[in-house]
Amino acid sequence: MRMDYAIHTEFGDLLIETNYGLHGQIVDMLVAERKAQNKTQQEIADFTGIKRANIARIEGKKHSTSIDVLEKYAECLGKRLDVKLVG
Repeated sequence: MRMDYAIHTEFGDLLIETNYGLHGQIVDMLVAERKAQNKTQQEIADFTGIKRANIARIEGKKHSTSIDVLEKYAECLGKRLDVKLVG
């Protein structure tokens, strides 16, 4: 059984699909930005120190990874990933 839920924020609702998850949504944003900057998976691999094949697995959502790796990926793109606990 699939159950989705929404996070309500001041900017609107963010739908989180449990089979896809927030992790997958972050990865999608990073991949879209990588492609917009015409960077290759190999460039991300060289910067992060992760093999290109593993970058492909992360992007294909076949492998879940740590926030640290996603932060390095974002840094390679000149971006910053902020993770906050909001009360």
